Formats: sequence, C-alpha cells, structure tokens
Amino acid sequence: MSHSSAHSDVSRHVALVVPVRGFDDAKSRLSASLSPVQRRTLAQNCATGVLRRDVPCLKFVVCDDDEVETWARNCDAIPIRVESQGLNGSLHEATPLIVEKYPADMLMIVHADLPLPHELDRVIAVLQSALDSDFNNDFNGSGRVLINPDRHRDGTNVLALSKSLIGKWQFAYGENSFTHHQHEAHRLNCQVDIFESMYLGFDIDTSEDLQHPVIADILPTLLPDWIRT
Repeated sequence: MSHSSAHSDVSRHVALVVPVRGFDDAKSRLSASLSPVQRRTLAQNCATGVLRRDVPCLKFVVCDDDEVETWARNCDAIPIRVESQGLNGSLHEATPLIVEKYPADMLMIVHADLPLPHELDRVIAVLQSALDSDFNNDFNGSGRVLINPDRHRDGTNVLALSKSLIGKWQFAYGENSFTHHQHEAHRLNCQVDIFESMYLGFDIDTSEDLQHPVIADILPTLLPDWIRT
C-alpha cells in the first residue's frame, strides 16, 4: 500500500470496539441500589453514549445477543457475533475477525459503561496522529499500545492495539488488568503509552460509584428516574 493510498481514508485507520453483554444481565453488582429495569436502562444508555460519539472511525459491537445486535445496527455499528463466554474470550474471538474483514490499523477497545465518553475524541486523534506519522516507519513491526486506566488504576477502560498485535495479544480484563496489560505490552516488546483522562477513568460498577459527585451529577441523564440521595 502506498503512503498516499494509506491516507486516502484516515477515518478508517482506528476502529472503535465496544463489547456489550445482554442488557438484561448487565450491572448485577448494582442490584443493591438499582432495580433490574434501572440497571438495564443505565447499561443501555451508557453504551449508547459511548457508541454514538461523533468520531471518525468504524464502530463495532462484540456481542452474543440478538437484541444487542439490533441495537448496535441502530447505532450505526457493525455487530460481531461471538460464541465465547466472558470478556477476554469474546475479544480473543472477535478481534481477528475485525482486522481480517475490515480496514483497521488500530483497534480501540472501550468499555460500554463509561458515563463520560467525550474524551474518546481526543484518544482517536492521538492514535490517528501516531498512525499518520509512523506509517512509513513500519511501527506495526513491534506494535503500539495505548491504555487509559480506570480512576483506581486497576481496570482498563480504554485499550488500543495496533493491528500487528491481534492474535498475539492476551487480553487480561478483570482484577488488576491495568498492570496485566502493561506486562503484556512489555512481553510483546511494544511501545506503550498511558493515556490519562479523568473522564474516561470513570465507570459505573458499584453502588459507591453511583455516589461519586461526578457520576451523581450526570446520572439523571442516564437514568431519568434516579433520585439522588
């Protein structure tokens, strides 16, 4: 591919990948604070906010659920159906399918429960700038990784991987995934950048998260019947 043709559609260089489980099963850890209907509403509204960011890239939803597949198409995303159980298995199955079938030089995997996703625009700009500047330097030879941890620096809310890493990278979502993913980047001799966004560091996993002032301020927009205590 020539340098000019590689840049003929910069918007396709980065792909947004959002794993989404069935909305009825979402947010079980919030069961002490929210009803099943509220948990479903919150999960779907957060995921819609992530997916409907007006960012110049292909968008994918990794799922195993008919309803989620239909919802993804309504959000102008491409559903990638998987049979694997769990987040890590689903991504190991889905990511090779994406890079095999679609023009994506880097995959940006984003959690579906981020209530403040607007700085995804800045992440994509950073990634596209890196792709543009490095295109003639074959950065794919060693691979490039970007990680935005959660606000506790435990989880991995955003993980971007260059195409060359797909099939080699071992996803390690779960406890201490931020540390595990840094170790994985070093194992594969990748360039790794830690992206610091306070906004992308927020997710909604626990009842304590609902009480955080930043989340509590925007919760009524994600959960209209929420009554702040």
